[in-house]
Amino acid sequence: MCVCVCSGQKTCPAACGIIILAMESRNKLIADKWSLIKDIIGSPSLWPNNIRRLFWTKNLTHFQRFLLVCFCYVNGLSPEDFYEWSGLLHLCRDESARKHVESLFEKFSEGQYGDKYYAFNVSNNRFEYLNGNVRLYVPASQRT
Repeated sequence: MCVCVCSGQKTCPAACGIIILAMESRNKLIADKWSLIKDIIGSPSLWPNNIRRLFWTKNLTHFQRFLLVCFCYVNGLSPEDFYEWSGLLHLCRDESARKHVESLFEKFSEGQYGDKYYAFNVSNNRFEYLNGNVRLYVPASQRT
């Protein structure tokens, strides 16, 4: 439900009708993009809790952007879909943050850091490195 920006009522004077239409269309865009993300990655109930929260957090920090891009890359979300989502929810506070995200996707697609960083792959229900290899957990007592 949208509310008039100037009067706070469900109906509004003609002067701000454009604002309400813009809010409704933005909400529809967000819902449509969220539905697409869920279709690509899988049900958010299967995602790690911290990642699920990051998808809705405005002005992500450097580390939060890194975690989110790793998760998206491992789960097959295209950079373009992520850029659109990021723009709709203002995940990146400025141009340098947007460039950081673009740079991460570019480096990951080039194969840099493929065997260094990992994220949870929802469809495979396991942690995987950026290059697709399974990240195996070795208990501390068995490490050499």
